[in-house]
Amino acid sequence: MARCNESPSSMKLFAPVFLSMALAAPQAKAQAEPQQETPAVEIGDVGGVVTADAQAVLDRMTATLRRMGRYSVTAAISRDEVLPYGYKLQNNETARMWVDAPQRLRLEVQGDIKNRAYIYDGSTLTTYVPDLNVYAISPAPGKIGDLVSALLDAGVEMPLIDLLYQGVVGDLTQSVKVGLIVGDSEVDGTPTDHLAFRQADVDWQLWVEKGANALPRKLLITTRYEVGDPQYVAVLHWDLKPKIAAGTFAFRIPEGAVEIPMQTTLAMKEGAR
Repeated sequence: MARCNESPSSMKLFAPVFLSMALAAPQAKAQAEPQQETPAVEIGDVGGVVTADAQAVLDRMTATLRRMGRYSVTAAISRDEVLPYGYKLQNNETARMWVDAPQRLRLEVQGDIKNRAYIYDGSTLTTYVPDLNVYAISPAPGKIGDLVSALLDAGVEMPLIDLLYQGVVGDLTQSVKVGLIVGDSEVDGTPTDHLAFRQADVDWQLWVEKGANALPRKLLITTRYEVGDPQYVAVLHWDLKPKIAAGTFAFRIPEGAVEIPMQTTLAMKEGAR
């Protein structure tokens, strides 16, 4: 996955008119020609390409994300932690993000390893760690797209950042060697297209909702060539008409909180969404 920093070590909408045209094809021709079973496609059968149908699903997803301005998304996340001698633990966390594009964002993460919050108001990014009651404030670019690019360039790990990147740039496949549709699937009862991709040292899978809202519903990343092949899994739940409370995108300093220097300087690029 291009620029994926959430590894464990870290659209094609079929309109009814097309279906009608397909069903209206002459039956005599279909009966005259013997039916051939389409062979199953496996990852090993495709080399150096993303199939057209897989790219179409990604394109639909990108179009959906780009047209959304105000929404919230909650992710149930698990990530493997590989300990000495190959022992592997699974750590869980919940991330919830509120977005009011193009200039406001709030992300809160609660989990087994650490809790943190990110608040972006169009001019600054505040990072708050409640377990230590410390926070840091950094000047930030003026749009979410520029902020996301700056965070990725700086190597900052932030849950759901690749989702934001896809919504702005739509270039998840730039380092992909193989990409295809596995088949139909469901995530929490929602019909999805199940896609699989391979990069040099990472395999990742994506489940994208069928229909008008081609939303990503699940993401699974496997880090290959690392002991235990650790995985990162996120299951996403969307609210496209959220009730966002006043003050959501403003940081109120908690009692006794201490400000510390921001260790990462964000590049002040402009021009993205």
